Amino acid sequence: DMLALLALHPAGVSAEQLATGMYGERGNPVTARAEIHRLRAQLGAAVVRSGPYRLHAELVADWLTVRESLHAGQVRAAAAAYRGELLPSSEAPSVIDERELLAATLRRAVLDSADVEAMWLLAETDTGACDVELAEQLTATLPRSDPRHATMRARTERLAHG
Repeated sequence: DMLALLALHPAGVSAEQLATGMYGERGNPVTARAEIHRLRAQLGAAVVRSGPYRLHAELVADWLTVRESLHAGQVRAAAAAYRGELLPSSEAPSVIDERELLAATLRRAVLDSADVEAMWLLAETDTGACDVELAEQLTATLPRSDPRHATMRARTERLAHG
């Protein structure tokens, strides 16, 4: 959670911002400082800098690749990089916000693109497997000769009646 929060703010954040991002209104800057201390002990002071707290390393993560691809207008690349929800068990407010924003932005971009391959990639994720609009659009777009058409037609019926 802490790494994700720091990655979201490459210019850095204060202890107060970390506390709020990690724990919401009940967050305590002292707790955030302690978490940063533990993180610095694991990764090194050269990687986790202070004043403001920030990462001084290249962070490679699928969700960051998805964000970068979406910002570049590369919808299929974003869909290919998406492995599912960002830290699905996290309860950190900043992670929840980013998780929901990333999933919604990707979904909308994929649906609006009408790119069959991008739609299929998203449909193959846990998130996409439950998306009736995505299944309907794929069913309507895929040629009947494509074996994926039958899969999407069955999924559409199951989701619509389930």
